[in-house]
Parts: sequence; C-alpha cells; structure tokens
Amino acid sequence: MAFPDATPHTDDSYRRMLQLQEEAAGWEVKAHTSLLAARKLEAKAARLSLKARKITEQADAHVARSGSIEGKAVTMLHEDEAADKELRVEKSRQLEYEAESLRHKSRAVESEAEQLRIAARAKIAESTRFLQESKRIFQEAEALKARV
Repeated sequence: MAFPDATPHTDDSYRRMLQLQEEAAGWEVKAHTSLLAARKLEAKAARLSLKARKITEQADAHVARSGSIEGKAVTMLHEDEAADKELRVEKSRQLEYEAESLRHKSRAVESEAEQLRIAARAKIAESTRFLQESKRIFQEAEALKARV
C-alpha cells in the first residue's frame, strides 16, 4: 500500500514536469518561428541588394549614354543643325540627372537591405535565446522527472 502523503507530492511533481515540458516546447516553437522570420528577412535583404546592384548598373549605363550623347552634341556645335544639337545636349543633361536619381535610389535600397540584415541578425539572436531557454526548461523537466 502506498503512503498517503507521497501521492499528492508525486502528482504535483508530475504535473510540474509536464508543465515544464509544455513550456519548453512552446519556447522551442518560438525559437524556430523567430529563426524562420530571420531567414525570410535575410532573403529579402539579398533580393534588395541584387535590386540595388541592378539599379546601379542601370545608372552607369545612363551615364555612358549621357557621355556619348554629350560628345556627339559637342561635335555638332560646329555644324549647322543648332536645334538638333541643343536637343541632344538637353537629352544628355536629362540622362545625367536620371542617372544620379538612380544612384540615390540604389543607395536607399542598399540601406534598406542593410537594415533588414540587422533585423535578421536580431531575430537569429532572439531565436538562439528561445532555444537556450527551451533546453534549460527541458533539462529542468528531465531533472524533475528523474526525482519523481
């Protein structure tokens, strides 16, 4: 026959162990969720970085075209077609402004990508903390189970 005062203590310990295991599982889910969110942020940062690189290349292409058009316009200054020359010079200036605008946009996208990388690192750190907490709680539950 069991001791009457041992049963309530054993039940409490068992309930506590189950509660700790459930809490640890919850922390582990949180850790994995945070890690997934961090990976998504890293992927978005990589896409934005690629987009920024493409915009920079586009800006460089505009500069090259601008220089070419400007060179042609300068050589035409000595010719009779004044209206066409002025149009090309203006087109060259417009392309230079557009290229500068694209450079600014590229820097903004790079900045956003870096912010997302920083957020991803923070999520990974948070995930690591959740995982450590989960392991600690599981160990506590196992120790409690061993005592029961």
